Amino acid sequence: MAFYEKGLSEEQIKTLEFSKGIFQKKYGMTDDDWDRFLSTPSNVKLMLGHDVMSSYRIVAECTESRNCGAGIKAGQRFVFQTVPNLFLPEESDAAPCIKALGPLGDHMHGLWERMFEGLDPNESMSQYVACLDMGLEYGGLGHVVFKLYCEKIKEEKH
Repeated sequence: MAFYEKGLSEEQIKTLEFSKGIFQKKYGMTDDDWDRFLSTPSNVKLMLGHDVMSSYRIVAECTESRNCGAGIKAGQRFVFQTVPNLFLPEESDAAPCIKALGPLGDHMHGLWERMFEGLDPNESMSQYVACLDMGLEYGGLGHVVFKLYCEKIKEEKH
């Protein structure tokens, strides 16, 4: 029994073994790499919560915009796949400004943690995120605020 399997159900162990095969093939991970990855308890939770997490997408919707150099306006959105966490430009209508995307990425960890703990991700403490431009009042140009939230992915009916 691997050290990370202690206290897990047989179903959870099977889930991790299935994930191990996928990760080893996709990322070229060795058994030692996998064990190192799962030596961090949050990574075990991430692997066990993958199905729940992948049923959401993360949205950052602009709620305020003033003098934005990238032209982002209130109502525009960035959309992200949850796992793996990827920016989805084809579903987004806001210009991909690094001063906005950087802070959003930092705050997504809280949403992920709530998801893999089985909690509502939309009740997190980090619901609003500001871009890195502090605005005219503080020597910058513009300032944008985003509401960060999760949307359930609608299942396609065949």
